[in-house]
Amino acid sequence: MLSFRQSDREAIEKDAFSSEGKSPQERMAMFADLMATVDAIVDSLPPAERRRRFWIAEQLDPRPDPWWKNFRAEALAEYQCPNSSS
Repeated sequence: MLSFRQSDREAIEKDAFSSEGKSPQERMAMFADLMATVDAIVDSLPPAERRRRFWIAEQLDPRPDPWWKNFRAEALAEYQCPNSSS
């Protein structure tokens, strides 16, 4: 029997293939189109369903508080204020 499971890496590589050779503007347009699709799907849900799904998402993968806690230290350092004490 054939296995149709693939690793996360294989799935990402397959998905990324469609953006190979595209300019940054074209890749940004792909991302914007994807986000517009997500917005259209969410907007089509009744408010109660949106709240339910948001609650479930928060239970499964809560966002850090403050939201920037999940950035790498080197990414934060690039934007740190020169007179910051941390």
